[in-house]
Amino acid sequence: MTVRLRLCSLAFLLFAAPVAAESADPGPEWRYTLRPGDTLIGVSARYLARPADWPRVQRHNRIANPYRLVPGSALRIPLAWLRHAPAPATVVAVTGQVRLRLPDGAERALQTGDQLAAGASLSSAANSSAMLRFADDSVVVLQPGARMTLDSVSVYAGGGMVDTRLRLQQGRLDVGANPRRAPGSRLQVITPSAVAAVRGTRFRVAAEPRVTREETLEGEVGLAAAGQRVAVMAGQGSLAEAGKPPRPPTALLLAPDVSALPRRVEALPLRFTLPALPGAVSWLGQIASRAGHSPGAGEAGESTAAEAQFGPLLLEQASAAPRLSFADLPDGRYVLRVRAADALGLQGRDAVHAFELDARPFAPLPSAPGARVRSAQPALQWSAVVGANAYRVELVRDAAFEGMLLAERTTATRLTPPGELAPGAYHWRVASIEGDEQGPFSPPQRFVYDPLPGAPDLGQAAPAFAQNGLKLALPPPPAGLRYELVLARDAERTRVVWQGDSADGRLHASPLDPATYYLAARLVEADGTAGPYATRVIEAPPRFRWEALLLLLPLLAM
Repeated sequence: MTVRLRLCSLAFLLFAAPVAAESADPGPEWRYTLRPGDTLIGVSARYLARPADWPRVQRHNRIANPYRLVPGSALRIPLAWLRHAPAPATVVAVTGQVRLRLPDGAERALQTGDQLAAGASLSSAANSSAMLRFADDSVVVLQPGARMTLDSVSVYAGGGMVDTRLRLQQGRLDVGANPRRAPGSRLQVITPSAVAAVRGTRFRVAAEPRVTREETLEGEVGLAAAGQRVAVMAGQGSLAEAGKPPRPPTALLLAPDVSALPRRVEALPLRFTLPALPGAVSWLGQIASRAGHSPGAGEAGESTAAEAQFGPLLLEQASAAPRLSFADLPDGRYVLRVRAADALGLQGRDAVHAFELDARPFAPLPSAPGARVRSAQPALQWSAVVGANAYRVELVRDAAFEGMLLAERTTATRLTPPGELAPGAYHWRVASIEGDEQGPFSPPQRFVYDPLPGAPDLGQAAPAFAQNGLKLALPPPPAGLRYELVLARDAERTRVVWQGDSADGRLHASPLDPATYYLAARLVEADGTAGPYATRVIEAPPRFRWEALLLLLPLLAM
């Protein structure tokens, strides 16, 4: 009679780490559902590593008559007794620097397409990761700064059951276990302080020297430590400290709100600001390429559900505040995955945000003219950008960049408006051009054209000479200004006879010798900014000279 095989779920026996040696307990079991016509000897011949061990199966199941089995009942067979074969894991993707150490001690860089057998060890550097696929299509993503060893990668019962045991010494794993929900398969992650075992689910495990953290995203995970086990359901997390049982599961933090994040980013570094989340004490952001898209490639369709599960990451950033910054990436389409952690260090649910980076050619860095200019034709200046063959400059009065006053392409890094500007506020920006491609504009720059004070009119007040001195009354200066006055023997003001300031326009200089003088005056602002000088020649009249002589006579008579 034809025998049909039905693989049932494994009854997991979860061990505290380090795992104790097998004694009376034979370990995890596979349950085979008996069909009409099955015999104990026949089943053992098909699935046992040593078919002659069928009496052990009989004793283990307390079967009185091996020739009279009840169809539909479960036959329990310890996993260690089953025939099995190696089922190497396949390296699906690698980013950054991930090292592979083989069982013979050889070490090299991990490569996509590598087949990893039991005993292989992996270690990832910062901003580096690797994705592995196992025989039951389980996917494990090794996160940055992690170390992991493949303890067991095998198939049992003719390929109907997959046994995967991973030893995580340090760091984090993202796991998508048994997505096809194949009955009988199992996956265990063993850390220095606990064991996480699943049938089919998505979860995360983080290992530190004395603490293990587990967060269940889908399904159920059994977390065992110190001889006790807790079931961690979807949306829950737990942690186990060395030598202690796991803590009761607690709800994970909600996914952050990413609805306000930009879909298009045109500047580096990448900066993402998130709203506060109750209970969050830290934040983690990861960036990966969008599904079906490589950095630098063209559009590749809409994001898919696979993006939410994520793949090998390109960048990772942790922050104590809901602000994440990433230094550099090639232009392309990406996914940001972000989550918050609570006071126990348990990381919450993921939020996934797709965005496009288009920052190249890089925008120049504006360097002049500054926030306030005094020239009617200020020079707009910016840094040169490597690879750029030209630049586009725009100048407007409106911050929305409407109503262009200037929109010009230039190969220089400096541009002066062709005409004089009217006083007031202006906005300008510049973009690089590489070949036929124009990059993003620089952040808008604002400046105010505030003309210098004009030269005063010295013709409005006649000088008065009396008592060996000069008196002069100019119109009061405008509010906030003062006069700076210089009396010199030459027009270049190198032979200064007298100089001073006046807040009301009045000047009194003495004593003076009879001579020709140059009076220079200019308006000065409170911060010391001065306008141009106005200069006029002043001749001391003969009367002034005679009065000066009379003043000198008493001195000559002494």
